Amino acid sequence: MELRKKLGAMALLATAAMVTAAGCGGRDTEDPTPSSDAGCTGVCSTDAGTDAGPTTDAGTDAGPTTDAGTDAGTDAGTTGQIAAARKVPFNTLVTLRNVVVTDIHYEKLSDQGTGQWRSFFWVTDPAFPKEGLYISKFYDDTPDMYRPLPGNTLDIEGYFGTEPNYSPFTGRRHHLANDYRNAKKLIVTVKGDAGVEARPAANEVTVEALKASVALAQNAAPFLGTRVHLAGPLTLTNPTPTAFMRLDNEDAGTIYYGFEVGDGILVYHDKTRDETYSDGGSRVGCDYQKAALDGGTVTFPNGISGVWDTYTFAGCTNGSSDITGCGNNTSDSGVPGTNLRYTYTIIPQGCDDLPGVVTPAP
Repeated sequence: MELRKKLGAMALLATAAMVTAAGCGGRDTEDPTPSSDAGCTGVCSTDAGTDAGPTTDAGTDAGPTTDAGTDAGTDAGTTGQIAAARKVPFNTLVTLRNVVVTDIHYEKLSDQGTGQWRSFFWVTDPAFPKEGLYISKFYDDTPDMYRPLPGNTLDIEGYFGTEPNYSPFTGRRHHLANDYRNAKKLIVTVKGDAGVEARPAANEVTVEALKASVALAQNAAPFLGTRVHLAGPLTLTNPTPTAFMRLDNEDAGTIYYGFEVGDGILVYHDKTRDETYSDGGSRVGCDYQKAALDGGTVTFPNGISGVWDTYTFAGCTNGSSDITGCGNNTSDSGVPGTNLRYTYTIIPQGCDDLPGVVTPAP
């Protein structure tokens, strides 16, 4: 039954349109001369392959250097700069000014002993707090030893594009990154550090507001890339939404990467679920999906918080269930059970963002 359910979701995903937004991203290895399919930051073909040439979803060439003001072509300071950046052609050089780090998605200290950091993080414009953007910093981007902290105020100069289509879970997400194919770095200038308390407050949203956001593309959706607080009370309504299903060809059981609350709002629980590591260690989180599957009723009286951003699924080309470890994920990514190439989800950054109450089954 589980395998048939997976195959049905895979069939729906396979019917998605083949003309999609190009995948653009940075390298995922410390190798200074990575293989040609390691990703891209410039304009890329839909499979993020070897040709960084003219194929583009934006319909025009990369255009001039841009300081992302209201018209995406002049130095207009912080006037809607992130919203403007989301509308420029891929591979346009964009400068964001006085943006604040809100959350860290993932970071890794180089294992080469260089003190360099690889970081994925979100920034928000305090002047326009409904505007946020994902930043992809590679080890040797400038400054190479910069480690982002929530509350940092930054200027960022980078190239607009998307995470590679084949990137599990974050593929197709708008970002600023380097253009390593042309030896152009992402440049971060730290202008202040007022601490996590100084980051912009989470945007107060309703289920209706987030559903309206889901209906729009990334260049128009409100709240994208920002912290949100979805007002309570809320109930966990579906612990196994098809959109979060892991698709594979193994009989390894069915895993769902999150759950739904309210009337269909997805919550990606990567940072809050219980987890067992390959080295035998474990993390005990606030695994409300598990509680619901055990028959409990889960409520969030005061709502939930997190970053509102994209979700997509890029399965392994060999059908493996080791989605993040198989080493070769499909560029034909999308949302299982739908024809969508991506959707939006709340991404809680820890259990403080997800204060739930479990009523055990009688």
